[in-house]
Amino acid sequence: MGLFFRQKKLTPQAWGLEVDAYGKLIAGGCSSVQLAEEYGTPLHVVNELRLASTTADFLSAFTEAYPGKVSVHYAFKCNPVPGVIEVVKNAGMKAEVMTEFELFLALRLGFTGQEIVVNGPFKPESFLAACIENEVRFVIADSLQELKTLNQLAESFGKKMDVLLRINPNFTPKGMNNGTATGSRRGCAFGLDLEGGEAAEVLSLLPKLQNLRFNGFHFHIGTGIRHPDDYRLALSRLKGLVGHARKLRLELRVMDVGGGFAAPLTREMTTWEMLAYQAFDRLPAMKRWDADSQFAGFAVAVTEGLREIFNGENWPELIVEPGRSITSANQMLLLSAHQVKDRPGAKNWLTTDGGIGTVTMPTFYEFHEIFLCNDVNRPREKRLTINGPGCFAADVVYRNLLMPDVNPGEVLAVMDSGAYFTSWESSFGHPRPAVVSVANGTSRLLRHRETFEEMLSRDEFTDMRNRQGKTPAIAGA
Repeated sequence: MGLFFRQKKLTPQAWGLEVDAYGKLIAGGCSSVQLAEEYGTPLHVVNELRLASTTADFLSAFTEAYPGKVSVHYAFKCNPVPGVIEVVKNAGMKAEVMTEFELFLALRLGFTGQEIVVNGPFKPESFLAACIENEVRFVIADSLQELKTLNQLAESFGKKMDVLLRINPNFTPKGMNNGTATGSRRGCAFGLDLEGGEAAEVLSLLPKLQNLRFNGFHFHIGTGIRHPDDYRLALSRLKGLVGHARKLRLELRVMDVGGGFAAPLTREMTTWEMLAYQAFDRLPAMKRWDADSQFAGFAVAVTEGLREIFNGENWPELIVEPGRSITSANQMLLLSAHQVKDRPGAKNWLTTDGGIGTVTMPTFYEFHEIFLCNDVNRPREKRLTINGPGCFAADVVYRNLLMPDVNPGEVLAVMDSGAYFTSWESSFGHPRPAVVSVANGTSRLLRHRETFEEMLSRDEFTDMRNRQGKTPAIAGA
């Protein structure tokens, strides 16, 4: 059965949820069980008012701590559901995008070009051209090749483009797993290599790229970062590069510290913890974090890091790009139990309608709390391996998790589905789930469940029956 860490007990109230007199889980005044019945499962449920409040708290923390101008850009890659982004936008955040689709979505949602910064390691010419045409505020350049391409395109458009340089500072926060260490020069290709001298070399070449305007630097050191001082330490590595830019008489107006701020109620596994979990079904210990103090701590650490570089004078504009810290804890995923298989001497299996093959990929490397919506108070006395509907053995949510007895038809809530669940969902033979928001006892549909016809919408058929428009008599079609 493997070895286990004792899990710290968290109650639904930590996520702003309630439990009624019958033990049923309530979100935004709505019964989670009734939501599952009305909309079907899998189902993402967004706590709309709490999402807006979290966004406002993050903005306040940074604007209060930092003496200069602050611009906060929500990272679309974290959760690209338009209804979620609209809540974040209305609460005061701008946009950070990394693909041509995300740029299209940002514009479609009413962001102006000057409210958008463009990031990412892969920007083909069509993407860069769209950035120029729509006059995005900054393209965050990942390489010299990208800068040269952007310069040529800008010249062809008769425009000048504002750029930030993405720097790889070769800094990895302690305890981070190798798959998320985006500031490591050995582990990640992103950015201009600081230690190898590439960043300084590109700075020297910038004056020759006359259709580009240098504005400052960007870095991103990873995701799920819990220790605020990691940002100060990463910034300290850029002090020499800032000095070099000054010697070249390049005006440094902006410093972008990226995102990666941890969600308060999930726990990303370290490399060793992942190995222990995969080999021995051993989940890491949990620790509860206070979101409000966490935001303030990050803001203070970033401010101190920039104070050390700029000596408290001529503060540059600070750009921050949060994602998971905003959306993660304000969305949950409802799954329905299908069947239970008890195997004495082996494992107890609970099959649900969602697993990593379709909707729960982040549970492969993070721990997310799970509640039984039908009876939150039912004692947790049984080790269950929760698996999904995919026809492969690794399609699990969690292995050997301490859970209550669960009956077929009951509903589970996987907490913190607001970060990367919808980004990485896959059909794999099943329609992608609906998304609803809840507030003040009412629910509204943000994204409908994918239909069978929509799953086939990109395909060209040669079968004569399909060309004649005959549709099989199946409910999901």
